[in-house]
Amino acid sequence: MKRREPLRRGVGMTTDYEFLLRVRAPRATVFEKLLRIEHLARWFCGWCRIEPKVGGKFQFGGETCLVLPDGRGWETTIDEGETLKRFAFTWPIRGNATRVSYDLEDRGGEATLLTVRHLGVPLKDSTCGTIRDAWRMCLGNLKSIGEGRSDSVRPDHAPVASRELRLSNLIEVPQENLFAALTDAPQVDHWSTGGVPRGKARVDPRAGGAFSMGWDHGPDRILEFEPPHRLVLRWPREQGDLQVTFTLEPKSSGTAIYVTSAGYGEAEQAEILYHRGGWSDLLVCLKNFLEAGDAGFANAYDAQVRDR
Repeated sequence: MKRREPLRRGVGMTTDYEFLLRVRAPRATVFEKLLRIEHLARWFCGWCRIEPKVGGKFQFGGETCLVLPDGRGWETTIDEGETLKRFAFTWPIRGNATRVSYDLEDRGGEATLLTVRHLGVPLKDSTCGTIRDAWRMCLGNLKSIGEGRSDSVRPDHAPVASRELRLSNLIEVPQENLFAALTDAPQVDHWSTGGVPRGKARVDPRAGGAFSMGWDHGPDRILEFEPPHRLVLRWPREQGDLQVTFTLEPKSSGTAIYVTSAGYGEAEQAEILYHRGGWSDLLVCLKNFLEAGDAGFANAYDAQVRDR
């Protein structure tokens, strides 16, 4: 997975997040997905009540938020906005008045560039993985429903109960297309970065062949290569190698992908949680890439976080 950032932080330190997301839908369509409860429940939260106007109340909560609420949820107010262009609200997290803003711009051909900022966040890690990966999951689902497609993997706060990580997703493309996206370097380079290719992915598509997503740490070799059904990768680590398995199964509406990561030690719950968030983000990116031709993000992974 991408290099993990330290959990320990200085007193009073906060983090700013900024995401640039391409959505192939008109600005009015995307703006609606940000403000209507039936859409918010598919990408941002489990439940909500919202008055879509400046000064309107905004209540939200549930187990698919990127941070679990202390009680049932949060209550705040939309304190800034301009129809079809912008709105913002304060989100109180652990005593900090963090601020979320959405800015929308036309990008031609009925496409929209959405800029999402979450400022003054007092933590980098949540009980579903990192805040950054959780936001990316949420925004990837926003892109999908904004483009008229299905939502998929959401932040998961369930306690780690096994030494084996298991995830799945349904992607509405033929099995051969999905297997190709896992084993063709330019395609891997796109979805594994979220849409800002770095040219570092490498794939030698055969058993024993080299494999790299271009990360500092991650899978380095193909152990099993069975197109278009199964791909098994080795992930070398000092504390013991992992074995990452992708299994594909055709369905009536596309292809199911099952991801298993095995080889964790007894005391690696935190690492499993971190990997669960990272692989979940990547499954959403993979879905958007294959179904829409674009994983969605217009700024690089490392540029989406700034400490202050």
